[in-house]
Amino acid sequence: MDIKPLYIGATLRDCGKTSVSLGMIQVLRDRGFDPGYCKPVGQHYVRYQDKNIDEDGVLVHQVFNLRDEPYYLSPIAIEPGFTRKFIDNPNVEPLEREIIRCHQTLKQVHSMIIVEGTGHAGVGSCFGLSNARVAELLEAKVVIVTAGGIGRPLDEIAMSLAVFREHNVEVLGVVLNKVLTEKYDKVKDAVAKGLRLLGTELLGAIPYVPQLTTFTMGQLAEEFNYTILCGHDHLSNRADHTVVAAMEPQNVIRHIRENTLIIIPGDRIDNILVSILVLSRQDNPGGGLILTGGFDPHPMIEPLMKSSHIPILLSNDDTFTVSSRMKDLGFKIRSYDTDKVARLHELVSQYVNTDVILERLKA
Repeated sequence: MDIKPLYIGATLRDCGKTSVSLGMIQVLRDRGFDPGYCKPVGQHYVRYQDKNIDEDGVLVHQVFNLRDEPYYLSPIAIEPGFTRKFIDNPNVEPLEREIIRCHQTLKQVHSMIIVEGTGHAGVGSCFGLSNARVAELLEAKVVIVTAGGIGRPLDEIAMSLAVFREHNVEVLGVVLNKVLTEKYDKVKDAVAKGLRLLGTELLGAIPYVPQLTTFTMGQLAEEFNYTILCGHDHLSNRADHTVVAAMEPQNVIRHIRENTLIIIPGDRIDNILVSILVLSRQDNPGGGLILTGGFDPHPMIEPLMKSSHIPILLSNDDTFTVSSRMKDLGFKIRSYDTDKVARLHELVSQYVNTDVILERLKA
């Protein structure tokens, strides 16, 4: 049976393409398929096995222990200067041939392919490889992922539909992601009706799950290049709540709860000591500290800090700068986030109509 590639597109960044892709691969495996994966155009690459590979391609390769050469999962990495060079010499054919070659190689191994896009339908147009064009090249059928809400997602979907239709690409429907629990039924019903007016349909509505948006102390250190003073063995501590401890110590205490990240000016010894004491006494110690201002820890308390086993990070930036970074902070899922990967499996299995998607992928 020939099954068309499933192209996972989106209306914006961070809508949840990778999350849906991870969950979909697991659901397909449950059903006896051996899906391959490719992100043909990657804008955020890392060095992996001596090649520049999109970070989502690396994630899928590691999570599912794929035997495919990683390059086939990420053939086009958008390196610095890539777009300018293309505009100076606009020849897209070699790029298209390479995408098709990698796709054909994966098809020889896998019964079907999940193709992950980059941003909305038009992203990549500046170098001739919009999501819509790549889907057309691969003769893929598309599912669009969008974030929860009603008006804005429908407007954005309408634009994406227009671009895909211009390239004669079939859009199977839409998966609504991150829908607030208290508004779930109302939003799902309204979006389903709105999509029918646009000539497509709702294929799933995934509720917002706070667990999927949490991050670890190790991820913070990696993302912002903070120095790790101590607590190396506990960098997997999650931070679900952030407090800026610039107040008096007695006021700091009442703001610290489980898995709290505490941002403290590095010269506030009183608040550092109080924070260590409160975190250490919790039943399930989590979270950690970021000390700001570039101050070296006072030698009188440094042994205490290191013996606490609490992750403590150092930043040369001021408290305002460090705390401002925490607003709307989001991290990519990592291969070691096994709890998140398992949760995505459950969510896609429960809330996405994979039966309809599979039936419509059959050629």
